[in-house]
Amino acid sequence: MRFENGKTLGLIAAFVICALLSTASMAQSAPSPLQELTALAEAGDSDAQFTLGNAFLYGQGVIADNFAAARWFRAAADQDNYNAQYNLAIMYMQGTGVITDMREAINWFERAAALGDAPSQFTLATFFANGRVVPLDPVKAHMWFTLAASSGHKTAAANLVLYQEMLSDAQIVRAQRDAAEWIEKFNAMRESQMQTQTQNDEQKDIAE
Repeated sequence: MRFENGKTLGLIAAFVICALLSTASMAQSAPSPLQELTALAEAGDSDAQFTLGNAFLYGQGVIADNFAAARWFRAAADQDNYNAQYNLAIMYMQGTGVITDMREAINWFERAAALGDAPSQFTLATFFANGRVVPLDPVKAHMWFTLAASSGHKTAAANLVLYQEMLSDAQIVRAQRDAAEWIEKFNAMRESQMQTQTQNDEQKDIAE
């Protein structure tokens, strides 16, 4: 009886140990959130690349590394992720993780602004209003203030009210016309992108 009980207990113990070893093995093989994020970023997911860039920039879950942050922001920016484009522009302005290059900063602000990013539009407006890096251009400044304000950028809206008092009526009319044309082209681009996405989704459903 003692032998049988001892044999049974031994089998139970062996089963428990195997189960624990199996669980430990699963825990070791399961990728961490950072590993999953990195895998997505390396596979070309621009949102993951942007998130990973922020993680390195602010040291969230990783050791802060401005160079790695700039590298991941650049990867996402090249795929027209306007959040990454804005961050990369700021890094070029400040010389964070990259060599300071105001021309390159302007380039990324312009690309993000063209995609409808209000902070980038506001920044461009201030550059053109002050003649910083770019030639002084009150009409372009007014246009970008208008576009940023139309997207809900409160500071841009406040600046627009003050800035247009410094412009002639002809300049304001021209800037408003340019802004209206920009919005028309932007909406047409967005509509075309949506139609393309819908067609791609439909073809994917048919293939499946």
